Amino acid sequence: MAGTAPFVVQPELTAIAIAYMQRPADFIADLVLPRVKPVGKREFKYQVYGLESYATPNTRVGRKGRPNEVNWSSREETVAVEDFGLEDPIPQDDIDQGGKDGRNVTGESTEYIMSLLRIDRESRVASLVQSAENYAANNVQTRAAGQGLDNDAVDAPELIRDLLEKPMVRPNIGIMSRLVWSKVSHNALLVKAIRGQLAGDKITPQDFCDYFELESLLIGPARKSRAAKGKNPTLESIWGPHIAFHYRDMAASEQRGVTFGLTVPYGTPVAGSTPDGDIGLRGGVRVRAGESLKELVLAKDAGCLLKNAIAV
Repeated sequence: MAGTAPFVVQPELTAIAIAYMQRPADFIADLVLPRVKPVGKREFKYQVYGLESYATPNTRVGRKGRPNEVNWSSREETVAVEDFGLEDPIPQDDIDQGGKDGRNVTGESTEYIMSLLRIDRESRVASLVQSAENYAANNVQTRAAGQGLDNDAVDAPELIRDLLEKPMVRPNIGIMSRLVWSKVSHNALLVKAIRGQLAGDKITPQDFCDYFELESLLIGPARKSRAAKGKNPTLESIWGPHIAFHYRDMAASEQRGVTFGLTVPYGTPVAGSTPDGDIGLRGGVRVRAGESLKELVLAKDAGCLLKNAIAV
């Protein structure tokens, strides 16, 4: 009979989960939509900013007059965090044998679960960032077949410069996949504009940032398989063939500060285990780990998107 003990959050496994999420890795979601201070309730309010948020205020003050009050031209919305987690059933035999070898099997399971959660978060953020619905209509450009930045006849410098001027607030970060970067970094006209020669060279991410006046270029190498269960896996880039540019304010929160988007956590990642008598001959434990958060777009006018930046 399966164990009926409730799931118990265990500090030692939670510590592993938190530590794993803080490790440097090939994931950029936390840089694209930065995590802000955790909220204390599952349901919370946040501010959405439109073009009216950029209206120039009257800051003139008379000699004996009072300054005008700040007018936050935003729309308040209410949303709730979502839970993301997985379980891993482990036979007691595996735990016992691992202990004899000095291994922490439940700790290893927690790390594995968190790695899968991280891939899922990367995919969610990429889907949100690459959706034209999350940008002002005039800030989205879709390249026709054969007219991407992997075509050396396409004037990448002019195309990107023009795109960066469309948002109401100029973007300060760029976001693309490693596959896109491998093509963009060799675009002949971009190389010529930066290096002074037409071919036989490539630019660096720092070259790109300096030329287009960006603070950073976030290049996502993560890949995943979309193959149906039972089919041979085929890997593809999570960040796809597109390029996004955002204005990112690391000091912004869900209540103050114009920024393209951010992530609102609820508490910290958690992990623990519960006995399960139905695992194997001698029973075992189910390790569970996860986190609660909400990814948000706050200002559609603070970003722009180049769809199909390279051939698909």
